[in-house]
Amino acid sequence: MNLKDTLFNKNLPVHEQLIFCLLLTAVGGFFDAYTFVNCDGIFANAQTGNLIFVGIDLIEGNVPEVIHYSVPILSFVIGVLVSKIIETRYKELSIFKHIYMLLIVQILALLLIIFKHNFFGVDIRPIVISFICAIQFDGFRKINNLVFASVFCTGNLRSMSEHLYKYIVLKKKESAVPLFIYSVVIGVFLSGVLLGAAMSKFYLHKAILIPLFIICVNLLFVIAIHNKFSRKKI
Repeated sequence: MNLKDTLFNKNLPVHEQLIFCLLLTAVGGFFDAYTFVNCDGIFANAQTGNLIFVGIDLIEGNVPEVIHYSVPILSFVIGVLVSKIIETRYKELSIFKHIYMLLIVQILALLLIIFKHNFFGVDIRPIVISFICAIQFDGFRKINNLVFASVFCTGNLRSMSEHLYKYIVLKKKESAVPLFIYSVVIGVFLSGVLLGAAMSKFYLHKAILIPLFIICVNLLFVIAIHNKFSRKKI
């Protein structure tokens, strides 16, 4: 396994690079911990968890809690729709401009809740963050030519286990790189959760500045790659 080519593969588009995707993954883990700690047990990414809470509260007849967990689910759906609209309407844009658009939408959404996270008594943080997670999940689905998700880990865990079996039991050396990548992705997601939980407990709402900073770093990474790519074309 060539670690250098795995960390940065010149043959891959920027949004499939390991560094880019790991930054997204750290943000994904952070968001789930942040909303769970700060927004009464809501998951930003794990809509399955929110749906389970909806079902339990329906059985218990707890209508306010049903609404509480249903709103981020609806926001996630809207986020996917917006991502698809951007993808369809602006399909003539270069891959770099498309990535810029998706990242800037996330940055603007975070800036909104940093300055005003409560409207008419409604906490919009889980709504906005679920929207951001949907855009991130729909817009960035591959890492190093492998299918992955940056906002939850069930699929990544399954893929890691599959390649672990292939590498150890079937002795397939080609599974070494995918096994390494999925293991790192899961570890980074967990690190994001730990960071999000710790910062949320100590700094409460202000902790949201950390994912904003990480997304801005990712944007700078894309700009740097874009500039390098443009110079090569000249």
